[in-house]
Amino acid sequence: MKSILYIVAIIAILAGGWFSYQSKDDFQQLRDKRTTLDGENENRKASIKTTKEEAKEREDERDAALSDKIKAESELDNVKSNLKLARRRVNEEKNKIAAQDEELGRVKDLIEQIKKQFKDLGDNVELEQVPALVKQLEDELKKANRDLEELELLNEKMDGMVNANTKTIQELDTRISKRAARIKGNSAEGRVTAVNHDWGFVTLEIPSNMPVTAEAKLMIKRGMSYIGNLNVNAIEGRRIVADIDYRSMTPGMVVQPGDHVILAKPVTN
Repeated sequence: MKSILYIVAIIAILAGGWFSYQSKDDFQQLRDKRTTLDGENENRKASIKTTKEEAKEREDERDAALSDKIKAESELDNVKSNLKLARRRVNEEKNKIAAQDEELGRVKDLIEQIKKQFKDLGDNVELEQVPALVKQLEDELKKANRDLEELELLNEKMDGMVNANTKTIQELDTRISKRAARIKGNSAEGRVTAVNHDWGFVTLEIPSNMPVTAEAKLMIKRGMSYIGNLNVNAIEGRRIVADIDYRSMTPGMVVQPGDHVILAKPVTN
C-alpha cells in the first residue's frame, strides 16, 4: 500500500513539475510576444509621428507654393503698372515731338523768309544803306538758327527717350508674357487616370501648359485635402507615369483615379 502511495506521490510531483515547466514556458512565450508587440507598437508610433511630420512639411510646402504664387502675381501687377506708365510717357513724348516738329517747320520757314529778304535787297545794295533792316534780319537769323539747333537737340533727345521707352515696353511685354504663362502653368492641375498599388505607381494626364519635368515632385489632392506626393518616373507627352511616395501619404488616405495633382514647388524661371 505504501508503495502505491509513493508511486502516486512521485507521479504527482512529476506532473506538478511538468505543469510548472510548461506554465513557465507558456509565460515566457507570452512575455516574448508582449515584448514583440510593444516593439511593433513603438515602431508604429514612430512611423505615425514621422508620417504626420512629413504631412505637415508637405502642407508647409503647399502653403509656401501658394505664397510664391501670390508674390508672383503681385510682381506681375507691378510690371503691368510700370508698362502702363512707360506707354503713357511714350505718348507724351511723341506729342512733344510732334509739337517740336511743327515749331521746327515754322523756324525753317522764317529762315527762308529772312534769306529771301536779304536776296531781295539786290547784289549792288550797300548794307550800310539799310542798317536797321540788316540788324533786324541778322538778329532774327541768329535767333532762328539758335532755335533750330535747340529744337534739333531736343528732338534728338526725345527720339532717344522714345527708343529707350519702346525697348523697355518690349522687355516688359516679354516679361509679362513669360510670367503670366509661368503663373498659369504653376496653378495648372493634372489628373490621376489609373492607380497600381501592387507596383506602387500611377498614370497621370496633365495639361500642355503644366511645366512637369523628370525632377518635378507632384502633390496629390482631393478637394482641399492633401493626400501625398508623387515622384515622376517617365514622361510621354501629356501622359506621365509617377511613383507613389507612400511615406508621404496622409494616414487613412490612398490615391485614387480622379484625384488631382499639382506642382509641389512652383517653377520660378
